[in-house]
Amino acid sequence: MTNRTATQARYRNALIGLAAGDAWGYQVEFRKYSAMPAYPVPAPAKVWKISDDTQMTLALHDALVDVAGQLDDIDAVTKAITARFLQWKVDRDNNRAPGATCMGSLSRLRDGARWHDRNGAFVRPGCGAVMRLAPAALCPEPVWRGITALQAVLTHKHPRAIASALILADAIRSAPTLRGRFLEHAISVAMAVLSGESDWLRDDFLIQVLSPMTSDVPGLLAEGVKDILIDALLDAYTVKQELSTLTPAEYGDPCLGIGEGWESGSAVAVGLLVADMATAPGRRRAALNGYEALGWAATSNGDSDSIASIAGAVIGAARPAPRYWAGVGLTPRFEPRYAKALRVAPGAAGAFLGSGV
Repeated sequence: MTNRTATQARYRNALIGLAAGDAWGYQVEFRKYSAMPAYPVPAPAKVWKISDDTQMTLALHDALVDVAGQLDDIDAVTKAITARFLQWKVDRDNNRAPGATCMGSLSRLRDGARWHDRNGAFVRPGCGAVMRLAPAALCPEPVWRGITALQAVLTHKHPRAIASALILADAIRSAPTLRGRFLEHAISVAMAVLSGESDWLRDDFLIQVLSPMTSDVPGLLAEGVKDILIDALLDAYTVKQELSTLTPAEYGDPCLGIGEGWESGSAVAVGLLVADMATAPGRRRAALNGYEALGWAATSNGDSDSIASIAGAVIGAARPAPRYWAGVGLTPRFEPRYAKALRVAPGAAGAFLGSGV
């Protein structure tokens, strides 16, 4: 298997995990943990109906395919992502509780504002900035950080949204080597941002992407890390230590002690916690397999579909085996439109994926 083929297999596994987690959690997205139909919530019985999380991920994928030969051209990438997001905004299937921030920001862009204008994207830290970013995470060096930030700021130009997106993209990108240690790594990366030691702070392409918003990218990212994100990651690590003494049947609400995932910081932290419990370094056995992890992630008191989609993307990205999800008993039957999109996406993504990621 070549490096590019392995990356495409990881991309497929990330997209299937994301869409499956999305559909699993979408069944109970606004239901409190105390009112769940079962613990864990069972997988969809028939058609797995996805939500805006998967729809926007596929829109971002399509945009990157559109400009695969121009990924270092910020204007071209901005126009492509904006165009695909605006197509999604008016799509007939965009009736599945889309985020108010995404919809509001896109309305402003449609009316001619630029994302960085005062009347452009909303300055909000919602999880919409992170749940859709998997395609950006696997773009090549040196553009993946900038494209990850760009897809975030088009709808959520908040420091926490940007920092959370970069933390999650880094986890997806490095997933095979981080199995079982996602939270530890994320905390280390966040602390490097705060100390000024992170290479991200000197990433020329990232600095160019964010230059319309600020001339102090290190300060912006530090602000984003300090605003809930680092606390959520540390809280999730504490929960992880506590869960190591329990059986999976005793885990309870994955949001407990961390946050409910409606905003980007806690969404990433809870998603990485779930991914940690479903992966393990070397030959060690994880507490949960991928199927079980998605059920646990979906059975939450918070943004169930986004938490489960994030967890599914990270777990899938950690696995280069071509049929990882089928191997753990997950064979979702998506709506025909999205089944086809997910099937053809890995091949099309060969145009923009980084080799050896």
